[in-house]
Amino acid sequence: MIPESDWLPLLCVIGAILGLMVAAELWCRLGNPEPEKTRKLVHLGSGFISMSFGFLFKSHWSVAILCVLFIATMLITRKLGWLRAVHGVSRKSDGAVLFPVATYLTFFLAYQVDNFLLYFISIAVLSTSDTLAALVGVRYGQKKYVVEASAFKSWEGSIIFLFSTFLIVHLSLLLATDIDRLSCVLIGFWVAIFVTVFEAFSLEGTDNLWIPMGTFYLLWKITCKNLDTITIDVFCLGGCIALSYLTLWPRRKLEPLVILGLGLLLDASFRLLQWNWGIPMWTALVLFNYSGVVRQRHLDHMIQVRTVVYGVGSTLFWVLVSNLFPSRYAAIMILAYLLTISSMLCIGWGLVQDQVSKNSPWHSHQLLKSAIRSLWMLLLIFAPQLYFYPALRNPLSIILFCAGTIFADRFYTFLLQVHTKRLTPLLRMRLAFLVTLLVATMVLFMYSLWFPQIWSQG
Repeated sequence: MIPESDWLPLLCVIGAILGLMVAAELWCRLGNPEPEKTRKLVHLGSGFISMSFGFLFKSHWSVAILCVLFIATMLITRKLGWLRAVHGVSRKSDGAVLFPVATYLTFFLAYQVDNFLLYFISIAVLSTSDTLAALVGVRYGQKKYVVEASAFKSWEGSIIFLFSTFLIVHLSLLLATDIDRLSCVLIGFWVAIFVTVFEAFSLEGTDNLWIPMGTFYLLWKITCKNLDTITIDVFCLGGCIALSYLTLWPRRKLEPLVILGLGLLLDASFRLLQWNWGIPMWTALVLFNYSGVVRQRHLDHMIQVRTVVYGVGSTLFWVLVSNLFPSRYAAIMILAYLLTISSMLCIGWGLVQDQVSKNSPWHSHQLLKSAIRSLWMLLLIFAPQLYFYPALRNPLSIILFCAGTIFADRFYTFLLQVHTKRLTPLLRMRLAFLVTLLVATMVLFMYSLWFPQIWSQG
């Protein structure tokens, strides 16, 4: 399972990481520095060591053993109150555990596609850009922006992260590949914007997972394109961000960072898949902002990151999953994608109109309301896609779309009534995410069950 040539590098890496931890702990106890500095020393040093894995190891199992040992060390020391150099920060963070998880997953993906340069760049961004952003943000951050009610980040830190990521991606591709100079600049800019938003959205150390995984995925998608396509991608990204702000900012329901993230989701719908996938996403943004899905009087502050992440999470899931399938399956996967959008909008409308009615969610009057909302979704979300996908012009797909929307709406309300204690808005959105994802998966399964030939026809 592990080649003999991997054992010596494996032992050397274990020794280097242990030495790094000992040095950081001695600094923490003897020098009395800020906990964030010693933590970032371990983060940066571990990242630099991890960047060498593509040159040292021939098997991903070697990296798996390292990561399991590192995770076990972090969990044990945190439980026993040891290693203050890493665990001494006051904020809650799972970054020390997620770092080795992300390292192995990124290495495994690079191993599968046989491109360790993408692994190197991804870990370099995680270790270098994230460290610089944290240190600059803590030391020089003056202009703050809201991520969550009790979580703030600084524009100074995010700008440093953006600039550092751009340089890492641009210079790595320029020096280690035959991609032309202008393409390297555009790729660096495009990836840096996406990954900077990933970092800004991440809380409690989850950036240690999303930064390398996101960087790897974006580079894998764009480095195989020609200059003309890359240029279109960059301009489309700017256009989608501008369109999101023009659509959402006038009503002031969402934090600016959230609007920026929705612009990236809109761009992903347009460019990762076929361009018509962006139409229902933009329609949903318009309906959310102007149709009363969330009324201004119900808000005591702008809607923040986690609430929106759960709100669009099921839709993003199907964007990413659909992107893994060949384009000939788009007419199949789009049914689940459209259903998550329509279900989430109907759930929002239902909450505003009924405020969780005391009547049974399966009462005929409540079902009628859900049916009316589903017909609106059929007209506004589903019907425009019939022009692009003739395969959707069959009664079953229409029935499943409407039935799935109604069931998601009513099932969500049922779960709210069953749950005796009052749920926070965040927990409600988490529940809506799970319901819409589950229903969309069930509908796609039933559609495939009744028409198994659709997978062979594509």
